[in-house]
Amino acid sequence: MRCLNCAKMVCVICALVFWAIGTLGGSASAQQVTPREAEQFYESLAWHYGPVIHQGAASDQDYITALDFDGDWFGNNNWENQPTGDLSAYVYYSVIESKTHWFLFYSLFHPRDYTYEDCATSGGCHENDLESIQLTVEKDGTPFGKPRTLETLAHDSIYLYTFDETVGSGFLRVTGLAELEDGHPLVYVEALGHGIYGHKGGSSSIYFFPRLLGGGTVTYRVGEQAEVPESRKDENISYKLIPIYTTLWPRRDSIGDGKTFDRPFEYRGHVLSASIDGDTFSKDSANTPWGYKQATGATLSRGDWFLDPARAVSFHASFEDDFSLEYVYNPFLNDLRN
Repeated sequence: MRCLNCAKMVCVICALVFWAIGTLGGSASAQQVTPREAEQFYESLAWHYGPVIHQGAASDQDYITALDFDGDWFGNNNWENQPTGDLSAYVYYSVIESKTHWFLFYSLFHPRDYTYEDCATSGGCHENDLESIQLTVEKDGTPFGKPRTLETLAHDSIYLYTFDETVGSGFLRVTGLAELEDGHPLVYVEALGHGIYGHKGGSSSIYFFPRLLGGGTVTYRVGEQAEVPESRKDENISYKLIPIYTTLWPRRDSIGDGKTFDRPFEYRGHVLSASIDGDTFSKDSANTPWGYKQATGATLSRGDWFLDPARAVSFHASFEDDFSLEYVYNPFLNDLRN
């Protein structure tokens, strides 16, 4: 079944590539296209660069899934429902386009952030966890462009990786070179705390500690099926991409105890939610995609990394080539303007 799905996926991607070359010339803005055509093009970009995820797995609490894995959109029952919920693998994504770049954002959700020690006494556990990566791709005239930077979020820090030496440090110091597998960036995710890194040596909780507990590393790759790992050492699991814009974003106003999100904050005159609602061990400790405040310095605001990525990435790194701050497609900012 998996081989048939892979073959079907290749056909779909090939069709979208030919459509992108013949109709769009590598950009959804190059000609007048229907919203569905633009949506398909951005989805094909997200598929093309869907990350290969090496997930440290000390237990099934480290399996990635969807926020509504338990069949509802309440945030504060996810800890309790983790043992019985559907742990099929999903990755949330968005694509934003400027005049010179595409910004691909991927978010990984876990119902629990936990510790080796008893959560009742460790002080390090909390309900819900959403850590993310941002891939910046230069529009170079080819259908899928050229990847330039990979940023990964691990707890309170964003790490900057580049694909060549023409991109340098900005507010963030370049951590190292990003890695690719068949054109897909590789990311490495901790067990327990789920911080994301662009190299396998980023944390001992990716490989070493999970194995001490009898676990291992689960490897997820983008596919048509949302699969559940057969073990904590499964090396070929398919995850399904789901768009942030049609799943999480429409619920952004569901703010408060017993709802989906919480911790309201103001972003450019609009009230948004900074976190997923949660109350087990630590209250409201998992950020929303638009709620991150890491690496803002004195220039950026909470939310810019997701909502205004051109501004954020150009602050985090330095680019030799043109880097436009003007958007061709940013449905999130458009919604906030309307």
